[in-house]
Amino acid sequence: MRKSRSLGLRLYDRALVEILGQVRPQTAERDQATGTYRIGNFDYHENGIALPCKPPAPPVLLVYSTGCTLVRG
Repeated sequence: MRKSRSLGLRLYDRALVEILGQVRPQTAERDQATGTYRIGNFDYHENGIALPCKPPAPPVLLVYSTGCTLVRG
């Protein structure tokens, strides 16, 4: 199995991100103590790579630009 390479993604606090298997964008929240990001029930490095866990975390597909917000209609 090949390791996936970073796609040049950078997470930031309160970023909207799309992760595999989710219908809606999720919010990334930075943990000040560890410097990691929490998306749903999983933790990720700043570059969008998931920290090891069971079950494996879904990959980050897209990080929206700063200032993007969800519009509820």
